[in-house]
Amino acid sequence: MLIINIQKTKIIFVTYIRRIFLRVLLIFFFSTAMGCWNHLGQDSNVSDENERIAATVKVAIAQESTLNVAPINIKARKGVVTLGGFVENETQRKQAEEVAKNAKGVQSVINKIQIK
Repeated sequence: MLIINIQKTKIIFVTYIRRIFLRVLLIFFFSTAMGCWNHLGQDSNVSDENERIAATVKVAIAQESTLNVAPINIKARKGVVTLGGFVENETQRKQAEEVAKNAKGVQSVINKIQIK
């Protein structure tokens, strides 16, 4: 009788530990999944905005007849546009920077354009 009660107690205890472990595992899984989901959504919106700003700057530079947009690299991050690549002279370098500064959504410009 005593042996049977000990075995039942052991089974109940193991079952109880498994249930607690499962609950902790589920809470961890769902909290991690929700945290990742929220950050992914935010990153996606930021990425879309960065792409829109970079495209706006590229179009603005392409509309300038004295600038060749092909050798100019444009990257945007949170409103900060970085220009890179090569132009023929200092005038074109400054002009590309001014055009970028005036584009919609641009907060500041980092000009890394080099002169050939």
